[in-house]
Amino acid sequence: MACYILHAGQASARRLQRRVPRISTYRSASVVDQNDIVIRWGDTDESDPPAGLVLNPKDAIARTRTRAAMGRFLRRTGVRFAQKDAVRSDTGGAVRFQRQYRVPLFDLTPLACFRSDTSPVWINNRIQRLQDSFHEIAFDDEKVTMRVIHLAVRALHALGLDFGLVSVGMTPKGILHVLDVTPRPVLEGRMLELYTSAVENFIDRHERLGRQPVTGVMLGTDVELMLRNNAGKMVLASNYFTRKGRVGCDDRSVQFDGKRLPLMELRPEPDANPLGLVNRLRETMMEGIRTINRRAVEWRGGSMPFRPFSTGAHIHFSNVPFSSQLVKALDNYVGIPLMMVEDPKTASLRRPRYGFLGDVRFKGHGGFEYRTPASFVIDPDVTTAAFCLAYVVAMYHRELPVFDVYEENLQMAFYRGDKEALRGLVDRNFANLRKLPIYERFRDHLDWLHHMIQSGWTWDEEQDVRTAWGLPLAAPKPQRVGTARRRRAAQATG
Repeated sequence: MACYILHAGQASARRLQRRVPRISTYRSASVVDQNDIVIRWGDTDESDPPAGLVLNPKDAIARTRTRAAMGRFLRRTGVRFAQKDAVRSDTGGAVRFQRQYRVPLFDLTPLACFRSDTSPVWINNRIQRLQDSFHEIAFDDEKVTMRVIHLAVRALHALGLDFGLVSVGMTPKGILHVLDVTPRPVLEGRMLELYTSAVENFIDRHERLGRQPVTGVMLGTDVELMLRNNAGKMVLASNYFTRKGRVGCDDRSVQFDGKRLPLMELRPEPDANPLGLVNRLRETMMEGIRTINRRAVEWRGGSMPFRPFSTGAHIHFSNVPFSSQLVKALDNYVGIPLMMVEDPKTASLRRPRYGFLGDVRFKGHGGFEYRTPASFVIDPDVTTAAFCLAYVVAMYHRELPVFDVYEENLQMAFYRGDKEALRGLVDRNFANLRKLPIYERFRDHLDWLHHMIQSGWTWDEEQDVRTAWGLPLAAPKPQRVGTARRRRAAQATG
């Protein structure tokens, strides 16, 4: 395995190369093997090599060439981006930022967070470095810091980038705006230290995975549902459940009152087998049925059973290293195929605010969750296929080619629910999946999903989830001991 850096003579790229001797200067695509890494540092005329892993592909960098075009692009994907003529200092203007943040990322992972509390004037030039007024803060410094980091990760990924510096501003009301994204931050001082360490760790991990493939992946999930009565009205999940437990409530509340919680959440134990996770989910549903125990209270999934509340099914991953390559593979091979069987009307209402491409969150146990899919528990066959896809991608994502689904027309097709625009991409991706040796193990479930996609099938969000799964609408009544004994006696004598 070799690591190359492709640049146009930028001083930062040269500094990084001196700090990391294992990085070689990129000479030609002909020397790049399938297991090699190419780091593109800024814009150059050179095309991406056909082999190897390219960090910051050429097309992704091109989306950042002008701030105005990049801003229009990001706003269309749901990212709040400050317009140049709307940003002013304390002396006036439409928007004032009382704080600014700088978040350097590599491999879609935040390396640090820097904050300026002096209300620096944001100038028209592109933001590529840390100013002296910025100081480093901990990720858990305050609640807004994690919001800043999530926004930075989202903006970087929406552009199709793997690393860069994201600048964020916060208004006095706590509203966050992306100010700029650069794929070639200036590396000096602390920034050079951060990227040196990140690149060295990345190369180490890449070499280790080359010798020891991913094994022992654990899958988990939390699935959101909503409840509906015979009159078609929403029933609060908090009428039956608390926030915690295998069956509980999501934190979202009605009018942010923190008390009336409408979303029910199923949280089965994780499993190393995707089919085992399906069984655990079924058991968790039965626990919910025993608690609610009302036939007339329907369970609804999909994208948006009741406005404005969206529902999703988050897939949790453990024992697999997080990487931008993995997230891109999940978008290609999980997020988009599941979108192809959604109800496009409710899906377009849910996105891009919820369930956008690359919607990930890091978990306290060291893993992460992929939050792009809607509540696919609406159908047990879709649920099974979703877990199988997630497992296959986690195990073999380094062998799967990914398409640039972050090109504007494709992203907009995803958010609009335009299935025809994405059908060819999905067919190519299933062809890639079938080349993997593990595909045969889950062929029945994955071939079924692909056939449904090809036929134009859409799941039914109007049916009760319990009915779709063949589960009872209420908990079976316990038999009285005496009655059971008399029945057995009658059977024995009959």
